[in-house]
Amino acid sequence: MPDTPTSSSSPWTGRVVGGIQVIGGALEIALGAGGVAAPTGVTQVGGVILIAHGADTVVAGFRSMWYGAPQSTLTQRGATAAAQSLGASEQTARYIGTGTDLVAGVGPSIAVGVSRRLAIAGAERATERVAVAYLHRGALEMGHNAIGIRQGGTTAWVHFAGVPTGSVVPTGTPNAARYMVTELAVSAQQAARGAQAQRSLMAAGEQTWRYLGPNCTTTAMKVLQEAGIVVPAWSRTPMLLHLGVNAGAEITIVGGTAAAVAGAQQQPPPQPPRRRPGA
Repeated sequence: MPDTPTSSSSPWTGRVVGGIQVIGGALEIALGAGGVAAPTGVTQVGGVILIAHGADTVVAGFRSMWYGAPQSTLTQRGATAAAQSLGASEQTARYIGTGTDLVAGVGPSIAVGVSRRLAIAGAERATERVAVAYLHRGALEMGHNAIGIRQGGTTAWVHFAGVPTGSVVPTGTPNAARYMVTELAVSAQQAARGAQAQRSLMAAGEQTWRYLGPNCTTTAMKVLQEAGIVVPAWSRTPMLLHLGVNAGAEITIVGGTAAAVAGAQQQPPPQPPRRRPGA
């Protein structure tokens, strides 16, 4: 059952809270989808958790907008009820419920964010790396991505070239004056999977360029995913891929935290009216 709105609740408050919950939940789902797409078990488990909790948050957000009062997630309500059944006070149980809700959504995102920061920080010393290049052409022009895999001291770069038809082909090292390059340290096994993805994409031959793929961004995303690097599902343009690689997890953490805190602001439900004697 949804939380019961109180008479002091403003419908606009509920709708604003609902919007925050929907956005936060959608960000969690997007990062979770990126985790599920990666071939490693740990990221897939975290991705499933994010997708499930994100969907729970989105549903709570739509309920908040429908009822005009903040609604908590099933995760929060379940944890609160469990805490109360174990003897916790109502206030303590609410804190436990909110904390559980926060950890369920933000926990996997923090893990992705920490691993990403470590991978970027350690790239300069690493033998094996994955490199994402981003070319910004202007506000009204589509940018460009290239993707490189470093093995044995050499980086092999590829990109999708050609419109309206094109193919994935090798390319030279991106010009440092024009491209922003993000390098991430990976294991030898991850680098090998990324290099195999590059070869498979090149073997596909000529294809028709499309906004949803194949294009330069989907080419880079495929290699990143095969190399075990989690990229949010919203990273669908060159600029968004650059943002997703560098700050996708952090954006999800902010959105998930805001959604959990907003959903925890519902007022205690009013007590049912007492029956009059003889009623």
